Amino acid sequence: MFADPETASRGRERLELLTGLELASWIEDAFEGNPSPDLALNNLERWLHATSSPGLHLQQLISLGPIGGLLITLFGASQPIADTLIQNPELASLVLDPSELRRVPTREMIVEEGRRLLSASTSYTHSLDRLRFLKQRWNLTIVMNDLSESWPQVAVWLALSDLADALIELARDVVWQEVRKQRDLPESCPVTVIAFGKLGGHEVNYSSDVDLAYVLDDGLDEKVERDCYRYCEAFGRALSDRMGRGSLYRVDLRLRPYGAAGPILRSMRSFEAYYNLYAEPWEVQALLRSRPVAGTDEAMKRWWEMRTLHCFKPRISEMALEHMLEMRERIEQGASEDDLKRAAGGIRDVEFLTQVLQMVHGFANPTVRVLPSIEAIRALEGIGEIEHAAANALTEGYEFLRKLEHRAQVVGDQQTHMIPAKPEARENMARLMRLGTWAELERTLSVQRRTIQSLYRSTLNLESAAHDDRAKVLELLGPLGPSVLQWFDLLPEREAFYGGLLENEGSLTRVRMIAERAPRLISAFKESVPLTEMLLSGEIEEDDDPARRIALLPLDDPLANVARVAKTASTAACARWALKSDFLLGLELGAITEGLLLHAFKRLNASVDVLALGSFGTGEMSPSSDADILCLVEQPLSQPESEIQLQQVLSLVSNLHRLGSPVEVDLRLRPDGGKGMLVRTYEGLRAYDFESMEMWERFALGHARLILGKTEALRVVHYSAYSLPLTPERLKELVSMKKRVESERVEPQHVKRNVKLGHGGLNDLEWLVHLTEMRYPTATKAGTATDMVERINGLGRAYLLNAIEVETLIEAHRHLLEVRNRIYLLGLTEDLVPENPDKLGRLASSCGLPEGNDFLAKHEQVISVVRAMFLEGLERLKA
Repeated sequence: MFADPETASRGRERLELLTGLELASWIEDAFEGNPSPDLALNNLERWLHATSSPGLHLQQLISLGPIGGLLITLFGASQPIADTLIQNPELASLVLDPSELRRVPTREMIVEEGRRLLSASTSYTHSLDRLRFLKQRWNLTIVMNDLSESWPQVAVWLALSDLADALIELARDVVWQEVRKQRDLPESCPVTVIAFGKLGGHEVNYSSDVDLAYVLDDGLDEKVERDCYRYCEAFGRALSDRMGRGSLYRVDLRLRPYGAAGPILRSMRSFEAYYNLYAEPWEVQALLRSRPVAGTDEAMKRWWEMRTLHCFKPRISEMALEHMLEMRERIEQGASEDDLKRAAGGIRDVEFLTQVLQMVHGFANPTVRVLPSIEAIRALEGIGEIEHAAANALTEGYEFLRKLEHRAQVVGDQQTHMIPAKPEARENMARLMRLGTWAELERTLSVQRRTIQSLYRSTLNLESAAHDDRAKVLELLGPLGPSVLQWFDLLPEREAFYGGLLENEGSLTRVRMIAERAPRLISAFKESVPLTEMLLSGEIEEDDDPARRIALLPLDDPLANVARVAKTASTAACARWALKSDFLLGLELGAITEGLLLHAFKRLNASVDVLALGSFGTGEMSPSSDADILCLVEQPLSQPESEIQLQQVLSLVSNLHRLGSPVEVDLRLRPDGGKGMLVRTYEGLRAYDFESMEMWERFALGHARLILGKTEALRVVHYSAYSLPLTPERLKELVSMKKRVESERVEPQHVKRNVKLGHGGLNDLEWLVHLTEMRYPTATKAGTATDMVERINGLGRAYLLNAIEVETLIEAHRHLLEVRNRIYLLGLTEDLVPENPDKLGRLASSCGLPEGNDFLAKHEQVISVVRAMFLEGLERLKA
């Protein structure tokens, strides 16, 4: 573990002497997998020497487990951050306090905190020092959450950007007040600070330059202009000069008009004239990623108007586009393979592609005028200019590259976009990326770059005129081509795959259908050659028994293989349904889930009765469904042991999910919800039933299906579900609960668009059927079936519904389940019928209908009938 075990042993001995603690076993565990354990141990010792109570601080760090381990990781990952803690040992209280660490900074929060710090400053220099401390304080929180992966990457970039915005706003005011002491200037600063580049896009790096421009209000006299020029020089020094705590930000002013040759301060009128008359295409592209950070209302308003006017024109000229492409190619030609930003398939390719598409489509579609790259990609997907699979690939690749760039920067606070050259540094980076080894990181990086490069070139029509098989496939697939290329380009021997697509019309048709009807599955296909081969051969359309295949897995099979089998089975089931929806996808997904859970319980020899609830119980799982379960045990003496066993099973299922398995477990429907015991005894459930079980809990238990254990467990649950008569008062309680769910979980504008919880959705249908069963449990033989179609037929056999109503509900149930699954596979917002015409058209086509209006007419007819039957059914049950 340690490169120099002898030096590490001496360091441990010094720590034990300093703190009075025995540390051998703790160090062995805490430093395992550290990116640089020798550096971490040295920094830990330096930090403890800087604290007032080394023993107390180390004891606290040890007691915090994972959070303490994260601090040790940080000591080995980033010398600048370690130096911050050593310089400010009191900041350790922030990173060792879970509630403090979870705080997500906003610009407003940081500005407020900064003003409090500044109110106690004693001089101009002290004020700037306070701002540098503020940066250290929040950088620490951001880095900790980044390295622990508590925040998604987009949240990390936004937090860093909000921090920069706040510090620029605070520094602008501090410097202005200082300059005013020496010059006769107005109280309010007339200079507006404009951010370009990463800061402009709310995507700041740890070691970003801040690209700025300074705008002066129009109509000021020459003296004020000269003084404001001096102010801008002082403001730049305040940001970039190094003090005891380092600098705030390196400032780059080269994106101002005329670049380094132009004055650093210009009036707003001068900026407008420059962009009207002289700006080159690349400068307009840079303007796209610009925004006012702090300044006067008038200047900020005019800047936004200028950005809209010049960046989003009715038509972008071919000459301007060629100019931008030539500049991009020149930058790429001079870039090293280790350059994450400029090399082919790098960060700049994603940003350039996104910005060009924004400029082309922004005039007609205001939704794409956003600043952050990820938001822009999703907005372009929303208007149909980027396919869902391609948007996912671009987003995934961009986040990966930016995360890798951050790991390179956090190590030494260097403004670098390069992969380190030294083998040891590359291995350290792989560990920081949680990819084990450099070889694994290198493979992942290569895949992401090839994907981005393929999408970049195909989307911008930069492919060569060669008529090889790949080009022919691209031509045959039309707008679906880019998403298919980023899939097949990643496969080994891709030329053979492209040749196979051209030789076999059925293969190309199936690939086209997946790209068109189920683009969300492409990411799984591109990770699995066998799965892609199953699709091309047609084997994927054959009947399968995935639960049996999972059941046959050896109980000592590596977890990665178990997860792979489950993921393959789930993807294959979804693909088969997308190609030919002649089977119940919910039942197939339920069987896969059940098979994986049974494997987990048997693998750990856990003796627990397991019941499926919710959509898992009814056989209506969608590809995004969790598995709701309830766990019971017969004997009171085995309950504590069973609690431990179930915790182990849940940990195993969670590990499988991290390895790619689609199965996630939800136990919130158990007695007492999230606060209750994981496992209840039969008597414990009966006691809960007698003392405090609410009607909505009984309702949920009515969907129970035994998947493991004794049938007595199911009888106990059914007793709780149906033992109390559904009186008008109890019916009223349940209906109130349903209304609360609708109001809290469905936006008012979505009540007719949410296919699960909205009016006339699956919940209305389910509640109508189940409330009737609860009202007439004997006549309906309640609990004997969980399949919804069988239960609807059961209401017909009990003469509680007539034949037409039964047929209507069964057809509505089929339609709603189909729509829900198709929405997911298309990558649309979960459970919502889209409003966007392009997305609605894609949904209609997936359902076999000519256009969006045809789908809407059919869907609205279905939900209207279901809603009316639900409301009429409630009135009958009240009688």
